[in-house]
Order: sequence, then structure tokens, then C-alpha cells
Amino acid sequence: MENESIKSVWLSPLVLDQGFSVQFRDDHVHIQLGKDFKVDQERRAALWNVIREACEKHGSRRVLVEGFLPSGERETSDVIDAGKKTAAVPKLWLAFAIPDFQPTAQTELYEVIAASQGVRVKFFTSNERALSWLRNNTEA
Repeated sequence: MENESIKSVWLSPLVLDQGFSVQFRDDHVHIQLGKDFKVDQERRAALWNVIREACEKHGSRRVLVEGFLPSGERETSDVIDAGKKTAAVPKLWLAFAIPDFQPTAQTELYEVIAASQGVRVKFFTSNERALSWLRNNTEA
């Protein structure tokens, strides 16, 4: 028997040329970052436009990001820009579920910059813990 309480709405194809997919899952927007996801101004803008549209369409401020963070170090200015882009969705709660995640100065800076924009960001190693944090701290 199918569980009627869990519904997914696909907002984009599973595989995108930009390295990410988006869907609405019951009470949050889910972002999947592929191994080939690259960070640059254009992709970052495209990603945040899709996130903003999905949040507005579904009336949600919960976003779960799973998958792979791009490897390598980024310029501090890129980390600051990425943190500022989170303001595309006011009062956003953004949880990253990244296996084997290890905090770095860059991820900590990203969290601080996002917080300065009114956005809560937290990194986790499991999607269960990330979803629990989102659901326990935000309205549906």
C-alpha cells in the first residue's frame, strides 16, 4: 500500500547539465548535488533561482541539500558571495547532509555570512539528523 502522506513533486529532471536536481518532498525542498556540480557565479545564480521558486511555490522555508560538495578550496570572496546568495529566500533554514562532512574555516564562514542575511545553515553527516533539525526548528 502506498503511503499517501509522503509526496514528491519533481521540479526538474534527475540529471541536469548544471549538476543538481530539485524536488519538493512533503514538507521541504530537496536539492541533490551531483558529483559533477561545479561552483561558479552562473550555476550559483541558477541554483538559487530554482530554490527561491520552489520555496515560493510550495510555501516552504525548509531546504535539505544532499550529495557532494565541490572539492577544493575556494576564494574567500566566493564563500562570502555564496553565503550572501542564501538571502534569495528570506528566513530560510538550510540543512546540508553530506556523508563524511568535516567542518572547515570555509563552511564556518559560509554559516556566519548566511546568518548575517537572516538564514540558518547547518551541516550534517546524515539526512535523518538534517531533516530532524529542519522539522524541529521551523514551521511547516
